[in-house]
Amino acid sequence: MNSRLLLFICLITFFTSACERVDEAEKEKNQQAELIKAVTTVPSQTFDQDGLSFEYPEDWEIIGDDVQDSVRYIFIQGPKDAVAIIQQHPLDEALTLEEFSTSYSEETQEIPVLAEGEVSEASPTVVAQPEFIYISRDLEGKSYEWVVERVPGNIGGVQTSDYREYFRKDSEKFATFLINQVNNDVISEFEGSFELIFKTLKSEP
Repeated sequence: MNSRLLLFICLITFFTSACERVDEAEKEKNQQAELIKAVTTVPSQTFDQDGLSFEYPEDWEIIGDDVQDSVRYIFIQGPKDAVAIIQQHPLDEALTLEEFSTSYSEETQEIPVLAEGEVSEASPTVVAQPEFIYISRDLEGKSYEWVVERVPGNIGGVQTSDYREYFRKDSEKFATFLINQVNNDVISEFEGSFELIFKTLKSEP
């Protein structure tokens, strides 16, 4: 092969690869910018009680704030069956995020109800198994693990919310888990709302 042609091919390959890396970085930058824009355009209200604080959309509602067996539970209800759930655990008793998401998913599986109130046993042939995706996210210079769970929208004839994401934030004494859940068909409508809660969630001390 002609040496000039070979050099030309190498140069084209190099610049194409470099452009692809730039495009990927630019895409990620644009996605972050869109999330920031979405958060700043969500009208919000503030929850700040007993050492736990966060902002949430003004058209959402706190429907529960309870403590059971040293764990605090807060439920935030939004439109279209969107919900955010906060669980605050003592730090020395908390599961890892991966363990927590798996346990929560298993505990909340919906099982089809048969005739005369009989319930099928949960098994791979009855309950569709969820898919978990593990991601790292940066927020204000700190890295957080993020678990996304996707479940088929229809399990044995039962409609379910089929998108769920899990986060964990630690303070000196507590591990605070955030579970965001909504139907996958409308997730794009709530990305800014979920991001707002996650970004502003704080536990003291």
